[in-house]
Amino acid sequence: MNAEVNKEFIFNYLSGKSTALQKQLLDEWVKNPANEELFYQWLVEYEYRQPQYLADVQEATERFFAYADQAGEHFNSEPLPEAGFPVRSRLWSWLVAASVAILLVGSGALFKDHLTYQTYRSAYGETKTLILSDSTRVVLNANSSLRVPRFGFGSETREVFLSGEANFDVSHQSDNQKFIVRTDKEFEVVVLGTEFTIYARAARSKVILNKGKVQLNYREGKSRKQLMMKPGDLVTLDSSNHIRQEVTAQPEQYAAWKEHRFVFDDTTLAEFAEIMHENYGIRVLIEDKNLAQRTLVGSFRAESPDELLEIICRIFNLKMVRNGEVVKLVE
Repeated sequence: MNAEVNKEFIFNYLSGKSTALQKQLLDEWVKNPANEELFYQWLVEYEYRQPQYLADVQEATERFFAYADQAGEHFNSEPLPEAGFPVRSRLWSWLVAASVAILLVGSGALFKDHLTYQTYRSAYGETKTLILSDSTRVVLNANSSLRVPRFGFGSETREVFLSGEANFDVSHQSDNQKFIVRTDKEFEVVVLGTEFTIYARAARSKVILNKGKVQLNYREGKSRKQLMMKPGDLVTLDSSNHIRQEVTAQPEQYAAWKEHRFVFDDTTLAEFAEIMHENYGIRVLIEDKNLAQRTLVGSFRAESPDELLEIICRIFNLKMVRNGEVVKLVE
């Protein structure tokens, strides 16, 4: 039965040319989770072939949610508006995704990204380990995301998009295909087979190379520049992408967060406050400017933000006043 559902079959269905029997066949086909990626692939291709889809996004969205509200708990047995055929729950969810996506993909990059990329996210205080289809191992630090192409990854491309912080252990391919990590901070890292950590946050960015070789491509002002990195290199980029290059004897410490360890090397309390906000969503207020510039050195293990805050308070003999997600540190 599944062999009868091909790209032409899906295209005819999306064009409203299917018979009742074909609709029933598709209903059974979409119940199989193994068909999900194939359905998305054909849906994207169909959308690109239909340049006439220039929908009124707001009107279409409001109409869809109005229908969903009216349908309530009984939507499984009702027809879609103006479709004229019954749809069971699994197919109904597919058609909702397809209908909304087709209407909106042509008008917004957000929905096009959803169809063409799989996005992995880590929450505040969470680390997440991913094994990509090319065997590359990625560990996302807290409050980070990685976008990976749904189609062709490992064969046509090995290009991913990082927001936040992650450690990469990139697998080497027999054809020497490059692995590229892009960011929204006007820089990218190009590798063949290596281990490195990328930190791409609002105030500044860092690239730390553990082993192998990477090429850092970045934009500084109107100029595009390149920098080859070797093991132990630590490159810091400020908000304007001015770089500072140095060598660290222990590059692995910059990914210590994978084991819930925090390594501080002359880190000011003001910088510590930034880390707490980026990783845990907690605002740390230090009103005393002299206190904010005091530096922290050492390696500490903490399973939670509260435990880390308590360690810092003990080191500097500080008091902590907390109001929800806002913490004030005072002497």
